[in-house]
Amino acid sequence: MKDLKKQHFIVNYTEKVLLSIFLFLVIVANSIEAKPAAPAVNIMDYANTVVDGDYTKAIRMAIAAAAETRSYEIYFPAGHYSISDTIDMNSATPISGGKVTIQQRDSEKDIFYADQVWQRTIRGFSFLGGHDQIAIGNKNVDQGFIVISECKFKDASGAAIRFIRKGKSETASTYCLVEKCHFSRCIQSLISVSDLTTFRDCWITTSAKNIENMAVIENYGVLKCINILGVPLVTSTDQRWIDNHGSVICNNFRFGGEGAGFTPVVNYKGMYKEGYGSFVILEDSFLAALGNNKRACAVYCEEIPNMIVVHNCNLYGVPAIKIRETLDLNTCFTGVRPGMMRYSISGNIGELAGTLPEEMIAAASSRTAASYNYGDKQLSGEMTRKRMNEIKKEAVKFKSDPEPLIVTYQIPKGEKGHTQQLNGYIDVNPNTYEWSLDDYLDATTELNSDYLAIDTIVDDVIILNRIDDGKYPDIRIKNVNVDLSKTPYLTWKLKNVGTKGGHIAVKVIDKATDEQVLLMENYCGDQTDYLAYDLRKFFKNKDKISIDIKLYLCGVRITGSSGKNMSINLKKGDWMLLDFMRLEPDK
Repeated sequence: MKDLKKQHFIVNYTEKVLLSIFLFLVIVANSIEAKPAAPAVNIMDYANTVVDGDYTKAIRMAIAAAAETRSYEIYFPAGHYSISDTIDMNSATPISGGKVTIQQRDSEKDIFYADQVWQRTIRGFSFLGGHDQIAIGNKNVDQGFIVISECKFKDASGAAIRFIRKGKSETASTYCLVEKCHFSRCIQSLISVSDLTTFRDCWITTSAKNIENMAVIENYGVLKCINILGVPLVTSTDQRWIDNHGSVICNNFRFGGEGAGFTPVVNYKGMYKEGYGSFVILEDSFLAALGNNKRACAVYCEEIPNMIVVHNCNLYGVPAIKIRETLDLNTCFTGVRPGMMRYSISGNIGELAGTLPEEMIAAASSRTAASYNYGDKQLSGEMTRKRMNEIKKEAVKFKSDPEPLIVTYQIPKGEKGHTQQLNGYIDVNPNTYEWSLDDYLDATTELNSDYLAIDTIVDDVIILNRIDDGKYPDIRIKNVNVDLSKTPYLTWKLKNVGTKGGHIAVKVIDKATDEQVLLMENYCGDQTDYLAYDLRKFFKNKDKISIDIKLYLCGVRITGSSGKNMSINLKKGDWMLLDFMRLEPDK
């Protein structure tokens, strides 16, 4: 028994020693392989360049060093930093070491400026003076994310935070978050332009300066305000909290009543007649506006959006909605499609809180929503036939590739592309299957036949665009039976006819389950590549399926690299020539 216990002890001890050695080797290996990021560059390392308390040069030198060492961070120890010029923060993220105040001596210059950032967080700073205190954004770079948190902003002669808008789409594809910040006496607190900005858990005390025609907040995208405590300093005749040029949601926003308050929202965005839709939603908020006699209401409509909701609010002596007197209600609702308007005033308190303007209700109710009239934007039926005949004469000169093609689109590393099979394939064209334009564009009540016309020349398909627009009409190819064991590849190719605009997207729908797969939606690159998709990867554990194929002709194509915003828009009369669409066997 003693020998057994001794052996058991030796085994356990040996296992523990080996485990310890293994863990030690793992730690050593990780420490050798992992290369920790370089530490942030300390501003005070360049304190010898500070003259008369001006840290501008020291900060710029730290940014240059951070870029050189690839740390891309500069560290501000707790303290007060005075600057005399705008700091370009494109290549470095500022890191706060505690109570850090940055003061701009020149009221006409910004503090931090960065127009090429993708994902960036600025946290824990106090900003004093200057024009725009943080001006930040990018050139509509996809998947951007900007966070500004736990900062204080005081005495900006411009905006405390400005998300950069040099063109219609600047910073649009970025999610912006502003949270737990304090704004005091800034001419403007926020200028928002992104697809979605969340502005939450903040305090705003407005400026007492008499600034005409300028709101505390400007919105050009979609702005959601949550838990905002606002203190208005009423000194002007036309002050307002939010100028809305996009869509805005406010939940638990105290549009304060000090000095009788001023207008919560002035809406400048008109309605879309179909699809998308602009909106103003105010919920669970305190709304005061009597300090702006010109616009004494919760929502003042320079233009009427698709939706206005004022719900569960306290309206302090003002009505929910007023409309610009010169707005022509007889025309602004004309042609708006069914389901594209909603106006709801409900659950509020206040003597004037319960009703919509009668003239607005009357105009909306009596509007005409007749069939779509595209006017000069559309080729008429006769013009469509004439243009199609012209295209047929031109299309015959474009020949098919004589040699087998190889697809290279979205092929993982190490895999060979599918080689075009010239035997055993099944043609999917209007001669073999039904190609229909009878249903609606996705998410609209517009007919695809209003946008497109199709015809064949030999075995090619002509796709003619009829309308100047940037939408996504589609051709539905119905009831295509696929034997995945024999012809699993859906392939297609466009001929290069030199037509400007547009690109192709393809969606496949399994009719038995309604499962759908977007095979391709390529906004960039060559539109005439040979493309092939293995349907077995999308519809697994199936031998045979019946599918509908939706072939989209999309109204815009990006032609430049990311951030350059170069695009081609499809015009009426433009056309594309589909060489073939096929079901092909495996190689």
